Amino acid sequence: MAKKGAQVVLQEEINNNDDWVKMLEKSGIYVVDVYAEWCGPCIPMIANLKKIKLEIGNENLHYAVAKSDNIMALERFRQKSEPHWLFFFDGNLVNLIIGSNAPRLMNLITDEVEQYVKFKNGEIQREFIPMNQITEEEKKKMIEYEHYQNQKIKNEKKIIDDRMMKAREYYLRRFSVNIPLQTCVVYFPHTIEYIMVEKPPEEGAELSEEPNEPVMVEKRVCNVATACSPKYAEFTVNEAIEMQLTEDKLNQMFFMDKELLESFPSELIDQLLSKKVFSVMLSMPVIKNEDVVSEGAAVDNEIPPDPAEHMGIVEQRLSTIIYGNGSPLNPSPDSFAVEHMIVNSSNVKIPSLYTPTNPLSKAAALAVLFKKFCLNNGYVPPQPPLPQYIVIFDIEKSNIVLPIIEDLEGKIDHYGFFRNADPENPILLCKDYELLTTYGMDKIGKDGKLVLSVLKDDNDKSLLRFVDVGPIYVSPDSDVGIDDAIKFFPHDFDQMDGEVKIWLAQQSAREEEAMAAVEDGDGEEHVAGEDEEFSRRKENEKEGEEERPFTTKLSTVS
Repeated sequence: MAKKGAQVVLQEEINNNDDWVKMLEKSGIYVVDVYAEWCGPCIPMIANLKKIKLEIGNENLHYAVAKSDNIMALERFRQKSEPHWLFFFDGNLVNLIIGSNAPRLMNLITDEVEQYVKFKNGEIQREFIPMNQITEEEKKKMIEYEHYQNQKIKNEKKIIDDRMMKAREYYLRRFSVNIPLQTCVVYFPHTIEYIMVEKPPEEGAELSEEPNEPVMVEKRVCNVATACSPKYAEFTVNEAIEMQLTEDKLNQMFFMDKELLESFPSELIDQLLSKKVFSVMLSMPVIKNEDVVSEGAAVDNEIPPDPAEHMGIVEQRLSTIIYGNGSPLNPSPDSFAVEHMIVNSSNVKIPSLYTPTNPLSKAAALAVLFKKFCLNNGYVPPQPPLPQYIVIFDIEKSNIVLPIIEDLEGKIDHYGFFRNADPENPILLCKDYELLTTYGMDKIGKDGKLVLSVLKDDNDKSLLRFVDVGPIYVSPDSDVGIDDAIKFFPHDFDQMDGEVKIWLAQQSAREEEAMAAVEDGDGEEHVAGEDEEFSRRKENEKEGEEERPFTTKLSTVS
């Protein structure tokens, strides 16, 4: 044991290449804490290092801290945030551990001191590790970090997918109205093979007197598609393509048929992600009357297309051709789908084709497989929300906040006036300050709030403009802000009218009815009270126009 009260020089500082070389020239066992300037050495471990040195009392044990920033031999440690502890026997690297696990480090120091004594006495040999060699400890840490990063990416993707789910369904629903007569059928990779065939002569090409050597080209063959095509002869083939699906595209294609996708055996999923599918887009130019005619309606041989009446008919017709009276999950025993299923070596049935059975699942499939067609026919792919913050003010501060909104027009994603600040039950009043004052602040009450979403920018400059005004709430970070914004400003916010606009529309309808009654010469007594209310409101509007301090340019109300 070291003498009680003896002065212990704990850690040498190694700051450059010269210091590093001098340390390697010294004898003894060195335990070096390698750090980067941006992170700093492991200060909490100093007390443990001091304790173990005092307990061991071996003069050959030395500690050092090495700043990797200016030492070439330690270049690979410069971006590491965890402590890296290097063990040297007489300037030769013998061990390396990573982390701030104090018991593990203390035990290893004790063991290595014992090993060093045996090493110096010639009792054992130690294998030295070249400084440029990645140690097993580092490899293990790299694998852990890679796994962590992959899991982080998956978690972030799941959060984004969850946020996008309602928006995706909303846009697919809107798009499905534009394509009532189209549908598709998808043939899975195991139904496709490629053969070499002789290339036919080009049209108009001159025939040579001497036969040329045939040019062979690759040709796709899909026997299931060949067998299926006569069954949908009433349809027109618009386009046929091959496509390599990614995991994202596969999930988007079966967005409305997730249960079916989850039922696919892993063998089929692997095929779908490694080989191409063959897809055919079909349309029915004319819907025959027996599919849509209502009771008592006139019966014609053919009726012109009407999206509202034809929704789902095309999908159902092709579904019956392929699945019989069943469904993709449970096709009829005598259906085309069952006939062309294959059974693998594990006796698992694998489907060979798929067709959507309703307008939404059809829209999801077409949006992936025939993107150009969909974009040309009104499909709007949903975009992930940008990083942003929700900021909430008492409605009385509108006069101060609205000029800032106008000044930062490009940095404000949405804003609106709400009856309260409850994100679980937001009640939109309106999106326009003029409508708000027309409605009357007295009808709103003290709980009314102005809510806005501020896009994240450099150093949050835009956000700070609003923070200075004194909001009652600001999202703690931009990720939380995205989730906050979805609650107040959902994907269909631009189509929402709000309580005030609905009330004004109802008022206008009542006034028109009252005026009509007066013009008809009756109902004067019935509308007298409403006329009085109408006159009073108009007078209030006139007074409001004189007092109104600000009208925003960013009104989204037509």
